Amino acid sequence: MQRNKETPEQKRERLRQEELKRNPTGSMNDAFNRANSGGLADLIGSLSWKGTGILILVLIIGGAYLLLRFNPPLEIGTIASTEDKKSVVVGIGNNGFREVKILDVSVNNNETPLETKLQVSNSSQGFILTDNYKSEDAKKHGFTNIVEVAIKAGTLSDDETNSKDDEIYGVSVIHNKEINNIHIEYSYFGMTFNDTVYFNNY
Repeated sequence: MQRNKETPEQKRERLRQEELKRNPTGSMNDAFNRANSGGLADLIGSLSWKGTGILILVLIIGGAYLLLRFNPPLEIGTIASTEDKKSVVVGIGNNGFREVKILDVSVNNNETPLETKLQVSNSSQGFILTDNYKSEDAKKHGFTNIVEVAIKAGTLSDDETNSKDDEIYGVSVIHNKEINNIHIEYSYFGMTFNDTVYFNNY
């Protein structure tokens, strides 16, 4: 009986509310359909405030993901090897916003090297090339397991631009045959990145 007294505006509003209950994303679908023949203003104008908020959130998250994915933070600096290229060191830095964790290091065709360590040194001391991480000289250069140290944000790979007390990091690898390249897999903001350093030109 009450519905017979509804004005046309009330009836449209009631039907709209019932449709929203049955299909909560209906208004967003309608908005996207309308936007096909219009511009961004038509899309935003036809969305509810919730739909607009969701769209803005999706754009922000997507933009942040693309920014991180296409701007990897690992920076390669010093590259050195012994004459037989069975021992190498690669200076690395982190120009990102938070720490980088090294996950894995392999050589050549994804071979597992004999030994892999991370040198945590400073600019005045620099890096050392060695085939024995337990030697007296090696002990002075802070060799640690790669998974135990996070590369701090804002560190530079080029030790010449650091002050003498700034920490510098170097991936040190020993293998039983010539090393042509090193693959470094690392984690940043929960995403996995890969970087390859080639020794053919050095």
